Amino acid sequence: MTGKTGRTGTHVPSDRERTKNMRSAGRTFLPTLPSFPSLPSFPSFPSLIILVLITACAGPRQNIDPEPVEASGFSLILNNRHLLDVNIFVQHDGQPDRVATVTSATSSAIVLPVRMLGHSKTIRIIAEPIGDDSRYTTELLVVQPGQIIELNVESLLARSNYSIQ
Repeated sequence: MTGKTGRTGTHVPSDRERTKNMRSAGRTFLPTLPSFPSLPSFPSFPSLIILVLITACAGPRQNIDPEPVEASGFSLILNNRHLLDVNIFVQHDGQPDRVATVTSATSSAIVLPVRMLGHSKTIRIIAEPIGDDSRYTTELLVVQPGQIIELNVESLLARSNYSIQ
């Protein structure tokens, strides 16, 4: 026999022997799986209410407003009325830095750091439509931290304008 013998001398059939014996009796052998405690498929209504209340009350308790513009730099509001997307550059200390790309017929607002003003606090704003050789350049602007510059890029770039608040 291929089975094992227990300590008391009784024969313990192997899985192969059990399968063979069960097939001869007309039954198939299926191994038993360990049973796990069943979990409810839906949480009970009171547990659901408690879960919702805990999640709702777990929000932040501090004021999450952004820092005032004065402390962090200056703002740039961009209104693109051009037919093409426009790249926006800020030129400070003779060096242009691309700060945004504004999709055609949309507006965008960004806050730029104080370092973008340079040492002299004078900048130029340059708008270049993507795929076009033309550009709009402002004159030298003296900007202080906390100020807001609004740039309107028009379909005819010569009609573009700006304002400082």
